[in-house]
Amino acid sequence: MKKLLLLLTAGFAVGVSAVPVMSLRLRGPHTATMEQWRKTYQAIAENPGCCDEVWFSTGIGVPPLAWHRAQAERLAQAADDLRKVGIVPSLQFQATLGHSDALSSCEDCSAKDWTGWTGSTGVEDRYCNCPRQPAFLAYIREMARIYASFKPGSVWIDDDLRIHNHTPATNKSRPGCWCAMCLAAFNAEESSNWTRQTLDAAMVKDASLAARWKAFSVRSIAAVARVIAEEFHVRSPETTMAFQHCFDEGSIDSVRAITTAMAKASGRPTGLRPGGGFYYDINPNDQVVKSLIAARFRAKVADLPNVGTWCPEVESWPRAYGSRSAQSALVESFVALAYGFNSTSLLLLDTRYETDELYSRTILKPLADASPVLKGFAKANEGTVPVGFAADKLTPAQLYRYAISGVPVLPGLGRRIGDLTAEDLKLKVCSVGSKTVQEARDGLDARVGGLPAVLESPFVGLMVPHATEKGLLRTVALLNTRIDVQGPVMLRLRGVPQGAKVVWHEMRRPAVDLPVTREGDIVRVTIPEISVWNCGYLGIE
Repeated sequence: MKKLLLLLTAGFAVGVSAVPVMSLRLRGPHTATMEQWRKTYQAIAENPGCCDEVWFSTGIGVPPLAWHRAQAERLAQAADDLRKVGIVPSLQFQATLGHSDALSSCEDCSAKDWTGWTGSTGVEDRYCNCPRQPAFLAYIREMARIYASFKPGSVWIDDDLRIHNHTPATNKSRPGCWCAMCLAAFNAEESSNWTRQTLDAAMVKDASLAARWKAFSVRSIAAVARVIAEEFHVRSPETTMAFQHCFDEGSIDSVRAITTAMAKASGRPTGLRPGGGFYYDINPNDQVVKSLIAARFRAKVADLPNVGTWCPEVESWPRAYGSRSAQSALVESFVALAYGFNSTSLLLLDTRYETDELYSRTILKPLADASPVLKGFAKANEGTVPVGFAADKLTPAQLYRYAISGVPVLPGLGRRIGDLTAEDLKLKVCSVGSKTVQEARDGLDARVGGLPAVLESPFVGLMVPHATEKGLLRTVALLNTRIDVQGPVMLRLRGVPQGAKVVWHEMRRPAVDLPVTREGDIVRVTIPEISVWNCGYLGIE
């Protein structure tokens, strides 16, 4: 095989044992009363393995601090319950600036007596917060002090800590808070005397000014993350600070600034959770594409130091029975692990819509049944990277449509075998014969001097090999994207050590030892069957 360029990032090979693989996200209602918590806890406890970590919520309003003190007392009791069954209790700092007036006003905001987030036209959000208001920062700091008392394993600041999308105030083309305090601070930095109107008009003609305003706005929100991290560092120094964020291009600067602020204040590796959208089972393919989008975003912030937890959002909205199935969440999580993430966050429950009994049966039990494969896959991939072809000019959706040929592609980081050409991309998996697809696979294999894994059977779906820096094959992931079983499926493998055992691990099904045929450096194995819209991995043991 050709000598390949290995692209790694700091924290990529963090031991999975130190990172919870399956994190279950809860909302405020789950712990609003101890009676409700006992029901939720029973559902979790009766499905051992359904999660390694639980993220509690601080709520999305701005209630009096006394509410947070009472909530923290309940969380301390709930945290003790989780620790008894080996689950890490953590915290989602679910509102800082506030997502929008419509959402924030769903809960108590009576403690807010400071200026709200203000747009470039002067429209002020009544329930969202300006990040520079001293009273707001004092409130957030006290919240952090209160919740640090139960010493959460990690704290995840929600993605409302952003410089845009606070409705009704924010104009998408004019990010940041434009209140009098923020304008005064910017004017002090610039030695200027801008008003909203003159600054807005000047930005149209001055890209440099617009960039400086954006950088100023990013620093404003990074300071909020720093305040939270500082308080947790003092009172719970072992807590990992982490950030939930969107994966649009406009979020990159914010992710960098917030992550740096958290790492500096806490002195510990941080976590990142990219996400946004694709919350229904109407088109499950979109949820797989979401994992490719997340992988591509991750590559754009790959140089951030000390990120130990890479945890994509896997979410349902509004988490009613009809919103999303456990299987679709499992598939999305598995694909994210295949493309280089080391954990997954699962927001799938909400007591306002369904009973805990229904969630236990339809969500938590399937998670528990699949957890040995998800966790085993994450563990087996430790110290490896995905291997595949890149096509950087394709959108993740376009790349996915090609990738279901079973040719390994690389949407983000990993070992880049080469680039797909325009001629390669003419392959239309859904409308050519399986012999044509096989010729394409074999041609690519020959072109690069030997792929680590090549499908040799008709198959429609993803195939992602993981290998070590020395070229040893560790896993091969497969996703059946058809709505029928596929198999038998033969693969030829390279980089398999002499005497290695090959085991097929399919989600929610028993593991199968596979017979191995060796011809020189090539090993062949056959998977008997892959079930409908399911995934699994070959483990080289």
